[in-house]
Amino acid sequence: MAGWLDVRRESKESLPTMLVQAVVIAVALCACELVSAPIYVKMSGQRFNALPWFLVACLFAVAFTYTVGFVLLWAVESLTDRLDIPKLLPFVYAAAGLIGFAAWGCAVFPAVIDSVIMPAGGVALTASAKLGIGVNCAAAGLVSFFFGAILPARLSARRGTVIAAGIATIVLAVLGGVIYAMTLSALS
Repeated sequence: MAGWLDVRRESKESLPTMLVQAVVIAVALCACELVSAPIYVKMSGQRFNALPWFLVACLFAVAFTYTVGFVLLWAVESLTDRLDIPKLLPFVYAAAGLIGFAAWGCAVFPAVIDSVIMPAGGVALTASAKLGIGVNCAAAGLVSFFFGAILPARLSARRGTVIAAGIATIVLAVLGGVIYAMTLSALS
């Protein structure tokens, strides 16, 4: 019987698989946020710029990945541990990411956007804009968790690359936190 501190690794020298998955997911979510930043800016009525929004979105995407994302990874691993479905496994992870990040995005992103645009004299997001955010977050979750399922086998032995990518996501999140705090401070 394995101990509760035992973790899966591709090899003895590689990083834990779930850690690599989380870093891959965080990087993929940040890339998705970069691509979708102009959409969010348009939804906000041009109340903020794309680069600051990208950083703020990275804050919440990385926060999701390193908290709720780990729980989703653990849940998928636990539920599929005894199943012999290696070809379907990336799609199971993708479905978990779709559901998880869509729920997170529907709850967090509209609240964050409204907390910026309403004090600045803008109008709250419409129901269709919130639906668009949910669809966008669902797509980002699907893509990022799919990559999180297929890439760790290739990346787990590249410790430096994974650690640098993890640090980069944390730096983006910290910068996003600084931007968001400065924005809220200026609006109050």
